[in-house]
Amino acid sequence: MDYRSIVPVLDWMRSTAISQWVTGGPWIWPILETLHFTGLGVLIGGLIVMDLRLIGYKHGLSLRTVHEIMPLVFIGFGINACTGFLFVMGDPHRYAVNYAFQVKVVLLLLAGLNALWFRLKVSPQMKDWTEITESPVLAKLMGTASLLLWLGVGIHGRLITFFG
Repeated sequence: MDYRSIVPVLDWMRSTAISQWVTGGPWIWPILETLHFTGLGVLIGGLIVMDLRLIGYKHGLSLRTVHEIMPLVFIGFGINACTGFLFVMGDPHRYAVNYAFQVKVVLLLLAGLNALWFRLKVSPQMKDWTEITESPVLAKLMGTASLLLWLGVGIHGRLITFFG
């Protein structure tokens, strides 16, 4: 897609009240970044525990119990989705051409598909799992993919500052 073809949309985004609010005060952006990193910590913290257990680390910790931390993961993701949206609205031209942001979005979509696949294929089986249940190969692959995808999201999120 040619950048010039989306300039009118980016200009409109930049003219909205949301964009003006995000960039209008000296403390808004730093507060949003603080919330974004806090959400990321909750999200990644929960995912690391869950994914490492799925991969096979820390037998003795019930997979069903680990699965119960998912609401925290969703809260962290929700915080990041909201603050990320506000970042893009605040500086749409910068994000539209930013290579690291584009890769981050692709990785986020892949992580979302991995989570959906997990929800449909593995999650229904977890109600019967105990502390000694060995994760099926599919669960191990999904846990590994999740860790790698979210690592990529974090790295590319950090690189946004240095690209574009």
